[in-house]
Amino acid sequence: MIPRSALIIIAAMLSAPVVVAHHTVARTHDISHTVALIGRVTEIQWQNPHVIYHLAVPDTTGSLVDWEIESLHLQGMRRNGIEMDTIKVGDTVTMNVLLALDGSHHGATASVTLADGRTVRLCTVTDNRCP
Repeated sequence: MIPRSALIIIAAMLSAPVVVAHHTVARTHDISHTVALIGRVTEIQWQNPHVIYHLAVPDTTGSLVDWEIESLHLQGMRRNGIEMDTIKVGDTVTMNVLLALDGSHHGATASVTLADGRTVRLCTVTDNRCP
């Protein structure tokens, strides 16, 4: 029989990666306003804990810059009307994002305007993604 203290330690070790991996958008992104990024989708990672989009966005010189855009988890995407095939590689979309505080080309979605013109909110009331 395994001692109760050993079971508690095992349970704590198994849950640690989940606790460490989860973060709040407010600690990593500027939640005071959103910025519209218009670009072509070059890659989609449809997976938990967050769906990730890569956009080729032209900078002020016309050169394309790769932006990594973090969105909701799979269930949150579906709850907001985004399925795996709603946004496709090659689509031109407008993503309203919260910019990363570290100045990198990373953002967290607040909303997306799809290739067909529909705008979908990709935030929840509790995660502060929609200023």
